[in-house]
Amino acid sequence: MRKGGKVGKTGKSSNTVMTVFLGLLAAQFVSSMSNTIIANAMPVIVAQIGGNAVQYTWVVTAGILANTITTSVIGKLADLFDKKKLFIASLILFATASILSGASQTANQLIASRVLQGIGMGMMITLTTVIMATIVSPRERGKYNGYMAATMAVSTVGGPLIGGLIVDSLGWQWCFWIPVPFVVIVMFVVGHQLKVPTVHEGKAHVDFLGIALIGAAAASLLIWISSEGRDFTIGSPISIALIAIFIVSTALFIFVESRATEPLIPLYLFRNRTIVLSLVAFIAQGMAQFSMAVFLGQYFQYGRSYTPTASGLMTLPLMLTMMAASTIVGRRTTATGYWKRYVMGGLSAMVIGMLMFWPVTATTSLVYIGVAMAILGGGMGAMNTLMVAIQNLVGLNIMGVTTSTAMFFRTLAGALGIQLLGRVYQSHVSNDIVSKLGSMPTSSGGTGELDFAALPDPVETVVREAYGTELGMVFLVMAGFALAGLIAVAFIKGTSLRSSIDLDQVKKIVADEETIIEGTSLDINDGDESPTR
Repeated sequence: MRKGGKVGKTGKSSNTVMTVFLGLLAAQFVSSMSNTIIANAMPVIVAQIGGNAVQYTWVVTAGILANTITTSVIGKLADLFDKKKLFIASLILFATASILSGASQTANQLIASRVLQGIGMGMMITLTTVIMATIVSPRERGKYNGYMAATMAVSTVGGPLIGGLIVDSLGWQWCFWIPVPFVVIVMFVVGHQLKVPTVHEGKAHVDFLGIALIGAAAASLLIWISSEGRDFTIGSPISIALIAIFIVSTALFIFVESRATEPLIPLYLFRNRTIVLSLVAFIAQGMAQFSMAVFLGQYFQYGRSYTPTASGLMTLPLMLTMMAASTIVGRRTTATGYWKRYVMGGLSAMVIGMLMFWPVTATTSLVYIGVAMAILGGGMGAMNTLMVAIQNLVGLNIMGVTTSTAMFFRTLAGALGIQLLGRVYQSHVSNDIVSKLGSMPTSSGGTGELDFAALPDPVETVVREAYGTELGMVFLVMAGFALAGLIAVAFIKGTSLRSSIDLDQVKKIVADEETIIEGTSLDINDGDESPTR
């Protein structure tokens, strides 16, 4: 990129855009890593501040739940209000919540702080993507999106490894405190360098009822998925109440959004085939991206007896190929204007990589597992271009809500995936253990999980073999979702990415769902995937 060059039609120099981009990249890294960095720290945290099995789970779930709900809201707010002020507010909230989390003296204090941190995380991750979409054209954005996806790969997959190293050397509190100085630096850079165009005109109408309803729907669903069968049975009053809240809140949300002046999630987006089919692929990506580190960590620690730090190192093939593919594909997308072939190739590689885990056991060669992770990571990195393809469809007036809708489905799928796939994993592990021992071992630590050190050697061997052998079922389920995403993307018309930041406003409403949707400025590409240059 030449010094003093222009990007899109903003008039910003390349140096200015790159400075802002590096700040946004740092914010995205620390915010996304906050969901995974505590994975290896939780046993130490519980041992020092106390807590039961339910509180142990909710320290993680609270952040993810708040992150998911916030993601659905912040995109619309970014379309209505000053994006720069919202982003700075998210940095302040995240830093404050991180300090409070590290200073927590009880499990309940930590859970409350994690809720605030999750809100900050959701704001930061969504706003970084939305802001880049307002200052860089879709064609140029492919390259930047590749770098952002590579950063997400490092933070998501490398979080447990970094967390393990921090816990071993500094103490668990620093898992929350270390990001704070980076956030302060980002605040300084953004405050001095970022200038974002305002696209909303007139009085802003915040859809408060829509926010409350989507929050109730997402919270009730995630609580029911995570707690049913453990804290209550499916036919219990609390289970029925949560299901009822989810159904009623969802129905009311759809009704309210259809009549809202400024809907939180405009329903007309779902009349566009490309967006609907893309959301299927985002669901597959979310399940894989959020679940991978969790279940591979359990496999290496429980099934193969590796330490938390060593298990993090074992996932390096996944992280490195995800980084490489994200960067290379992002640059190729910018150079050619193509996107569909890379998304199709990425999803195909994801299916192959996941199916390679089907025969994995506790004794499978680490070289084979490394190759499977490398293929899977490359596929996940390549398909990240799909976000740019969706943003290519819309103008700046609905860029935020379109981006946050896609990210909401991806984040929700990730949160649900961790819970659902975790139940699949534990169910098959339990069945395997019971078939060999006749019953589940009762020895457990303070978190309610099996305490391997307290198990007799023969029993420990059986339990570890079960964790090593049953991982394949988890990946088989994920492969099914990835295949559904691949089929969905196959039916999307390939479009070339435009080189302008915003779409020209159009007056005529065209009936074709792939051209213009009423109330928006969707692209008029007809499916030609030839490069724009």
